[in-house]
Amino acid sequence: MTDGQTLFAVFVLLYLIECLRLAPSAAWMAAGAEKSRWAVLRPWSRLQIASGSPLLLSALPPHLAHTFGLPWLFVPELEALRVRLTDSQYVSIAWDKLAPQAEESTLHLDAATRLRLNSPVQAQLWAQRLIDWRELTPEQRRSAFLKHAHATLAPQAAAKTATRAAERTKSLRLLANILFVWCFGVISVIYHRFGDGFIVLAAASVLLLLQFIQSWLFLRATRGMQLGIPHRRWRALGIAFMPQLALRAADAVCLVGDDQLPHPLAWRGLIKDDIWLESARRFWREARYTPGWSQNEALSVEAEALQAFFRRENIAATKYDPPSASKLPVCPRCSAEFQINITTCTSCGGVELRSPAAWCAAGSARNSV
Repeated sequence: MTDGQTLFAVFVLLYLIECLRLAPSAAWMAAGAEKSRWAVLRPWSRLQIASGSPLLLSALPPHLAHTFGLPWLFVPELEALRVRLTDSQYVSIAWDKLAPQAEESTLHLDAATRLRLNSPVQAQLWAQRLIDWRELTPEQRRSAFLKHAHATLAPQAAAKTATRAAERTKSLRLLANILFVWCFGVISVIYHRFGDGFIVLAAASVLLLLQFIQSWLFLRATRGMQLGIPHRRWRALGIAFMPQLALRAADAVCLVGDDQLPHPLAWRGLIKDDIWLESARRFWREARYTPGWSQNEALSVEAEALQAFFRRENIAATKYDPPSASKLPVCPRCSAEFQINITTCTSCGGVELRSPAAWCAAGSARNSV
């Protein structure tokens, strides 16, 4: 490899590293533009780094805006706080053992449990909120959670946040597309055709000029956001001289940590309907059919919050909790079929199985409420 090819390979690696973000393992991200349906990105939850997981942003043009969403990571129960570590991993911490403490973006919950959040602002907010919950009665904790859940399940507010991020970064993303073509296309072709020479130096000078323009656009877009973007001027200096930072300048603006991140189901209308409905069914199953569930069990606080949201959005119960078409008993959590003489699902922690008749009866009861 020539020196130029080696430099190009190093730059590609640096750019891909810049596309990686360390996010909460249970986080959701939507990526899109102003008037398009947004796609959903998820972190690689099997890989744990500093209590979080890596997430690869969309690297190829057209560059998109990004916004974070979080499921309910903390759900108060009678004797303990249930903490969602990943999509499938939970831990319960007794209230008298709970000792929340924020350390940058990491929230320490007790001597052994820690959880990464999106930003130091989020970590500090949840540390104080959990301290407040610890001092409340069980009924007060339930009310506080339902109030928090209602605030995070606001589709209009979630769509407005995403659209605002896209509009604020429109110029940054447009110039990033030009920078991408210039770096990976124009300069590469010129170098391959002419080798080291004046024309390559001229192309590099144009690249530097584009980076200076991107730095100015970044400073203009982040005016008044000093608290959300620490070391803002130093970051602008890096954008002016480092192509990989200039290409991802919009991400720093999009991913500023908000005080209240929306629940992924609040993206109704923002993401595709089939993806949203599949997510709604998944969240409902996890909240309603908890390990040890039986048909006579009352709604959990999480399921109560979801049910109230579905009613506000006029979504029929058969949409988010469809009956099974099987003639055999079925686990309502994982949809596995069982023989007639089996009553619980061992894979889901003893969830009681449902017969076809029980599905119909449950659906009729919900629709009559």
